[in-house]
This record gives sequence, C-alpha cells and structure tokens, in this order.
Amino acid sequence: MSDLGHEEARRLERERERERARLRQRAAELAAAVADTEEQVADTFEEMSRSRRAADADRLRAHAEQARAYAAKERDQAASYGTGGGEHG
Repeated sequence: MSDLGHEEARRLERERERERARLRQRAAELAAAVADTEEQVADTFEEMSRSRRAADADRLRAHAEQARAYAAKERDQAASYGTGGGEHG
C-alpha cells in the first residue's frame, strides 16, 4: 500500500473513532435522560401513595421502587458509556 493509501486508512480510522465516541456520548445522554424520567415516575408514584388507602399506597410505593431500580440500571449504563449525570445523578 502506498503512503497515500496508509494516510487515507489512518484518516478513515480516526473518523470512525470520532463517530464511535459521538455515538457513545449520545447513548450515555439518552440513558441518563431515561434515568431522570424514571426518577420522576417514582416521585409521582410516591406522591400519589400519600393520598391513597393502604393497599393502593403499598402498590404505588412498589411501583416507585421498581422505577428507581430501573433508573439506577440506566445510570450504570450511562456510566459504562463514559458519562453519568442527569438531573438526579
């Protein structure tokens, strides 16, 4: 392969790496946004549970717990892409 061919191959590899980094960043941002939304859902369930009778309140608190667990999973996913964050993180 000529020097020109090697240069082009290196340029293309740098371009692919930039694109991979951009996609990882976007995936991290989306995972963090999902986590924030799940936290808001959990907050809503907990707020609703305060004005319900015991059985309904327990069910709503259980849903809130599931939403928070999912939010934690999404934050871990965001961190694995190289960033964490989000409103609650």
